[in-house]
Amino acid sequence: MMYKKIFAALAACVMCLASFAACGDSESSSSADNSKVSSQTDEKLTPDEDKPPETDEEWEQAMFKKAMVSYGNTELVQNVIKKAQNGEEVTVAYLGGSITEGISAGADGCYAKLTYDYFAEKFGTGENVKYCNAGLSGTPSKLGILRLNRDVLVSDPDICFIEFAVNDGGDQDYQNAYESIVQTLLEKGVAPILLFSVTADDYSAQDYMKQIGEAYDLPMISYCDALRFLFENNRLTWEEFSDDQSHPNEYGHQLVASMIDYYFDTVMDVKSKGEYVMPFEPVFAPREVDAGMYENDSLTPTEEGSWYDGSTIASFTNGWTYDRNGDNEPIVFDFSGKKFLYLIYKEVQSGKFGKLHVKVYADDELYNEVDIDPISPNGWGNAQVVNIAMKPSPVDYRVEISMAEGDEGTSAEILGFGYTE
Repeated sequence: MMYKKIFAALAACVMCLASFAACGDSESSSSADNSKVSSQTDEKLTPDEDKPPETDEEWEQAMFKKAMVSYGNTELVQNVIKKAQNGEEVTVAYLGGSITEGISAGADGCYAKLTYDYFAEKFGTGENVKYCNAGLSGTPSKLGILRLNRDVLVSDPDICFIEFAVNDGGDQDYQNAYESIVQTLLEKGVAPILLFSVTADDYSAQDYMKQIGEAYDLPMISYCDALRFLFENNRLTWEEFSDDQSHPNEYGHQLVASMIDYYFDTVMDVKSKGEYVMPFEPVFAPREVDAGMYENDSLTPTEEGSWYDGSTIASFTNGWTYDRNGDNEPIVFDFSGKKFLYLIYKEVQSGKFGKLHVKVYADDELYNEVDIDPISPNGWGNAQVVNIAMKPSPVDYRVEISMAEGDEGTSAEILGFGYTE
């Protein structure tokens, strides 16, 4: 298989580099000191065996086992595979950030397309397996749950991979949003598969995501755990896996794909636990289950004020832009019967963007008034989302947005609104 060749090539490269390092200065051999690559004793060499791997094939199998956190209840995925094998139409979907979108590897070289192709060839009967890639650069699960219906569920998927481990923070808003994605997919009859990523500085939100996966008895694949295992045992370096701080390069995507292909190769051999049953209690507070999103084509402002149609963020070109030559008249929106409201806006790392002044009325009484700064030097420069209203039961909201005092001559973009009913 392709991934065996990749793994062997990477292993050979590392062995070659190690042999050169042995003949040179010991200090220079550790110049790529990455906090991940360290010499370890044999006791750390394998994920679950005393005997260390010796051949490339053994190392490959050890990597797969380390990545395969859990098969969960295999009933959901096995039913989809049988459906594909019977010639019925099946859609494999992917929801995540820039890694899923394919940054550094391209649309055809990313792990999503590679594993879709593998699934279609292994289980499909022709053209019956469809593909949906809803990866969007610079977006966390807080935005993923709002665009889930527009970007994923519209394709009527059977399986959906979720990849947000390097985009999400660790606070409750991310936890709630991630669990909301899982619960919404399950309620729609979609089989979720959780994929956990990691950055060069070893950041991953996978710990709480694993809690959710365990509670919902879902398949979990951690290339984070697999990479840590390879790094610790000097079988791979971050620089071989990635050309930057977070995105797998072409080799990296193929390596990640090989771990998912291993899951597809083995899942039918794992005994099902019977009909899938949702857990009685959630792990966190998945309050955005079945959330929706408004854009320009589905929401007409009550008053346009000093704003005009259109926005400039990829996948969010259907918003509203402030006219800096106007009189700073607010754009006004009315929402009927909503619990929560979320504002989606353009975030920039720098530039002539100004603060948004947002006023929210709930049943005609002022509920919230806040300035939102779209400039985030350490941000991704993409779509950002913030909660602006939260009520325990549905109310009627009015939202007025203008530029904050002193920022009337700057720019701003409203990309849309999220809501729960």
